[in-house]
Amino acid sequence: MRSLVRQLAVVVIAGLLLAGCSAVRLGYGNADSLMRWWIDQYVDLSPDQDLLLRERLAGFLAWHRKTQLPDYVLVMRQGQQLVDGRPTVGDMLKLSEGIIRRARNLSDRATPDIADFLATVSPAQIARMAGRFTEKNIDYAKEAKLAEDENAQRQARYKRLLERAEYWFGDFSDAQAASLRQLIIGQSAGSQFWYEERSRRQREWLDLLRLVERERPPRDKLMRLLHDYAARFDLPADPARLSQAVALRHAAAELAVAIHALTTPDQRAHARQKLDDLIHDFTEMSQAD
Repeated sequence: MRSLVRQLAVVVIAGLLLAGCSAVRLGYGNADSLMRWWIDQYVDLSPDQDLLLRERLAGFLAWHRKTQLPDYVLVMRQGQQLVDGRPTVGDMLKLSEGIIRRARNLSDRATPDIADFLATVSPAQIARMAGRFTEKNIDYAKEAKLAEDENAQRQARYKRLLERAEYWFGDFSDAQAASLRQLIIGQSAGSQFWYEERSRRQREWLDLLRLVERERPPRDKLMRLLHDYAARFDLPADPARLSQAVALRHAAAELAVAIHALTTPDQRAHARQKLDDLIHDFTEMSQAD
């Protein structure tokens, strides 16, 4: 479940950053139900497990609302500074690392609850999770066009990044879209590498679940196992693959700087307004009783 929580943490943060204001409020207001539904898709929760999640999520979400949403406001303000200025690759890497650090905060906070939940997981539920990972990986590979050549993978990446850029900055002109395409052509898509990393994390997670189900370790040992798993979640331990991961992240930051340079003052104002809206929503939701 920690793998799921880390994935969910990234989904939550990215979703909050990419959703419209009404979607943010609606999603956050129903976070308990949405998170239990999402986890249920992987493990088919028993009534007792669902009750345990309800109890633990209540405390987790109260903590998140009071401590994490105000922190997300700081991320939004940092984003505004980047939009208004001339961001560097270092700036973009710092922003990305900040988001990863906040995802770690979520999974760290949830570790004791995850340990208690994992003590209840059955072999059938582990098998179901493995099957869901396989299904999701097939979808991922299809969307990223991993069965095709590098050009097709770059085209898939171009489509994703254009959609993301237009979300923040508004419609791109034909000339801007063409420039973005050229920027992506000049980089490795990295799709196969990140797919392999995704698969590595899933394998290690399933191995952990099987160990827990087989040995039923005491809670303190299980929490150490979860912390060890989290420590190697974001980046591979293998030096060669670690170097490749760092290079790909650096290239992504370079691309973000180049996309910003393509935008007009009006488009940057569009992005600034989106961030203002999120700041307003996060502030109000963090103050709700």
